[in-house]
Amino acid sequence: MKKREMSLMKMMASVLSATAVALCVFSAPLYAQASRRGDYGANLNIAIYQYDDARSKQIAAVTPLNQTVSNAEEEIELMTRTFGLEELKLRHLRAVGLREGEGFTDSQPMNERQLTFIITPREVTREGVKFDFTVRYAEQTLLEAKEVRANNYETVMLKGGRGDFGVREFIGPNGTEQVPEKRSLLVTITPTIIPTRGLQNRPSDISRPTDKFGSIVRLKENDIFVMPAVLVRVPPKFVVGSLPKGSITLEAVITPEGNVTNVRVLDSPDSAFNPRVIEAFRQYHFKPAVLNGQPTYATYRETIIFSKSGPL
Repeated sequence: MKKREMSLMKMMASVLSATAVALCVFSAPLYAQASRRGDYGANLNIAIYQYDDARSKQIAAVTPLNQTVSNAEEEIELMTRTFGLEELKLRHLRAVGLREGEGFTDSQPMNERQLTFIITPREVTREGVKFDFTVRYAEQTLLEAKEVRANNYETVMLKGGRGDFGVREFIGPNGTEQVPEKRSLLVTITPTIIPTRGLQNRPSDISRPTDKFGSIVRLKENDIFVMPAVLVRVPPKFVVGSLPKGSITLEAVITPEGNVTNVRVLDSPDSAFNPRVIEAFRQYHFKPAVLNGQPTYATYRETIIFSKSGPL
């Protein structure tokens, strides 16, 4: 009887040991996957260009670039040389840090109408991101890309449609002047994958609802907040030859009427340039922020890039 009990105990111990090993083998990848989900976010650098598709070579809807560069000037040179694109011109830059599933909407006035894009990271892992990206201009969808994959620090190029958002520059009686022109859309997106706690330029950093005194209003779970959209940008004016290098970041409170108040400089290469930049920022006009369907006060952060060698 004792021999039989000992035999059963050995058999049970063997089964339990095998089960434990199996659990370790099968649960480890699942645990690793679970620990990655939500632990990482994406700092996304988004550059919007126009180009002349009629004179350019044909390109695919989604194309990974063979290298990632540090600024728009280098990126224009790379895409022109590699893909035969003609008359590439940078129109808008945006850097935003997003968690998985967190959508972001941004807009830029072009030829007195709004060009708006929406980006949503659908999946973020340590290796890369899968995202949706849509661009609309004057009630027309110029680009709609679903589940685009980009590895960490890999740049992907998205081809869009044609629209009247383009500009052509020429030398006129008032110096360099611009006229509207039909052009095609081109977008590059470069993700940098980092732990969510290190994300920069979160949507809540770019804009948050406030009261009329500028104090932050805490959003409730069911609140719906839409950040302000720039309708009019006024470039700062400097003496010829004194243009600053790099960029200046400002923050202000936007009123329910779309006006700019309480401007402050967050980052500047030289404080001597700040007064002219503040003066220009105060002349911006916005479509105001909306909280639960009503115009509201809100902060807005703006980075003005002065030199082409500025970071994307």
